[in-house]
Amino acid sequence: MAYILSLLATESPTKSTPPLLCYHINDTCTTQIVRVMRASVCHFERIIFAGERILFEAFPDSYLEISSSLLGETLTSQIACRLLQVSEWAEA
Repeated sequence: MAYILSLLATESPTKSTPPLLCYHINDTCTTQIVRVMRASVCHFERIIFAGERILFEAFPDSYLEISSSLLGETLTSQIACRLLQVSEWAEA
């Protein structure tokens, strides 16, 4: 994780756009390959096994590209990282 944090620190466009802490869970029964993309540049790529969870940092204009294989076909989807942002819940 330290590598990802240092990579983001060097790529920050301005000090006013800090990276977001994001969360993804592979709730499928297949392995996924996830990539954090920004302006068609891959910032990192990881293999996520079924049921595995991942926390990562990304800039608000980044997106998570998720690839999985089903019956020999590769399915790819994209999710805006701002939609995956971790939010704090206050205990009542």
